[in-house]
Formats: sequence, C-alpha cells, structure tokens
Amino acid sequence: MNLCEVRKKVSKKQGFWIILYPLFLLLSKLYCGVATFRYELYRGGFLRQYFFPIPVISVGNIVAGGTGKTPLVEYIYTVLRDLGFSPAIVMRGYGGTEKGPVVAEENPDRYGDEAVLYVKKDFFTIISRNRVAGIDFAMEKGANVVILDDGFQQFKVKPTINIVVIDPFNPFGGDFCLPLGTLREPVNFLERADCFVISRANIASVEKINSLEIYLKNFGKPVFRGEQNFKYWINERFEKISQPDEDINLFCGIGAPVQFVKMIEELGYRIEKSFFFPDHYGYIREDIERLSKYRNLVTTEKDLVKVSRYQLPVKVPVLGVEVFGLKEFILNRIKNVEKHEEKDEQKVFIPDGISVSHSVERGSFRESQ
Repeated sequence: MNLCEVRKKVSKKQGFWIILYPLFLLLSKLYCGVATFRYELYRGGFLRQYFFPIPVISVGNIVAGGTGKTPLVEYIYTVLRDLGFSPAIVMRGYGGTEKGPVVAEENPDRYGDEAVLYVKKDFFTIISRNRVAGIDFAMEKGANVVILDDGFQQFKVKPTINIVVIDPFNPFGGDFCLPLGTLREPVNFLERADCFVISRANIASVEKINSLEIYLKNFGKPVFRGEQNFKYWINERFEKISQPDEDINLFCGIGAPVQFVKMIEELGYRIEKSFFFPDHYGYIREDIERLSKYRNLVTTEKDLVKVSRYQLPVKVPVLGVEVFGLKEFILNRIKNVEKHEEKDEQKVFIPDGISVSHSVERGSFRESQ
C-alpha cells in the first residue's frame, strides 16, 4: 500500500485508520507552517531572490501529483519555438540521478521520465537541481526564454510570468497540506500567480469548471481553460500507428491515473484490466513479465519512456492541449525579447486576460467529496 492509498483511508477516517488522523492533521499543519515560513523569508528579503535578463516562464501547481502540467509546458515551448524564440526547459529531473546543470539526453534513469519525454520531442531541456544555475546554464547555451518546469515553489527564482495549473478533479488537494491532503502550500498563496490554467477543462463537468473559474477569479488574475485533445497513437518504438482494438488492458504510473482512464474510455475503448503504479515509477523486469501476459496494452507517454527499453508491445495515445488566449498573454509579457525570426502574428498583441470576463464578487470554492 503506497502513501496515496494510506492518505485516502486516513482522510476519510476509514476503519482503524482513524487513529492516524490526528497525527496526519498535525503533520499537515506543520507542513503548511514550514511552507509559509519559507515563503515569508523570501518575501521579507531574508533570503535572496534572483532576477534574470531573459524572460522566465514558471509553470507549476499548488498540489502534489498530476495536474496536466507537462502537456502545458509542451504547448508553451512549441508556441515560443514556432514564433522564432530559442526556448529552454529547466527542470529538476524528478526520478533521475543527475544533479546538473546539464543538457538532458534519452536516459530516464539519469534524467527522469519527463525530461526524456521532452528530449524525444526535440525540446531543449536542462536538468538542474539548482534552478538558478540551470537558468544561467540555459542562457550560456543560447536560450532567450526559459520555461521553468514545476517552478511555483521555487521562491529563489523571480519569474517573469508565474503560471499555475489547476486540476479540476483535485484543485486544492482536499483542503489540507501534505500528508493529510496534497497541498504543497496554503491555498491563499495562489495570489502569487500571474494567471491560472484549468487543465482538462473539456473533460470535467461544465458546473465544476464554472465554479472553479469563479473562485480563481477572486485572486484578480486571468483564468484560461486548457482543453486536452487526442492527436494520434504511437508504439513502443515511438512510431505512429493505427488505433488499437476496442478492448484494451491499461497500465500507468502517473499522478492522475483516473483522468487517464476517463480519457481512454471517452475515446470509445473498453478496459478489461487496469494496473496502477506509483507516480514516476521505475519499472523492473518482473513488472514487464507480468504485463506481457496481457494483450493490447495501452499506457502513457511518460510510462513508455521507461518501458521502451524492454520492447514491451504497447500502444500510447499522444495528447495535446489548447489554451485559448494564453499565447497572447505570454507574448504581451515578453514582447521585447529579440527573436530569430519575426512573423506577422507577433506584431499583434492582445491585452492581458483577453479570454477572461470581468472580476466577480469574492466567493468560496469547496471540493465535492
């Protein structure tokens, strides 16, 4: 049983797990307190923040686990590259052993699964435990704009744009910090954000999205809706292939497996059996032998990065995201950056928050149980 399963049982006070609730609550309050103290040290000037001569676009979240951040990073990188910028992604390389700063390559054990996924798509990616050193390194390598992956809690870096991704299925981590909930810091810290992107907005109910958007507008920042879309299928060699049969077997080791299952079902597939592993899971030979007994296996791009070495026959849906208005918002913030190629569409700038309606009266948002 992993920590996620224990957390759910404790938070719902199931059976004898109720005896751990006071301990988890205490640890949760302690976690939030430490996060608040750390933030106040930076805000008060006791710890140094670093500014950079090039734009730094932070893409992060306020909860632990999958929020749809990776597809958004890919979207922003592609937009910037197509407009003539020289972007670089700077990230920790979670799950890898490399401390950096170094240019990532196709080795998930060293650089982590997300970094290798970016590399597979020809994205210039820097691994660095020290994000300041990573951004400096990216500039030395010729980048004129940096996308800081998972940067919302990186107080040492002062970003040009602070984008926070909100998962409509778990927006505020059960209203508790880790370990009782999944918040990485108190919800009111969202005031640091420059804008919000609600991920998978086309999958969640209209009522849920509208309610969440109303709450986020209380912070006085633009709120954009990200729509997840299916692009095509690939195999274990990352080659485009035809779609699988209607009956499939599914496995994944990601932060939000339920949303992946929901997406697969909405594509019209019937799932015979599902295997869920911890987020960023490192597959071993025994796992592959177990999975190979099942036909028509489907997994995620992140998982493919780690199982491709075993040549396990799998089919993977490649997903994309569209965020109306976000490109214009970003361009307005970085429009003075020199690009390699000028294109007509770069000369037209739309005011920040074009896709967001006027502010609303302050309300409250509570997650459904």
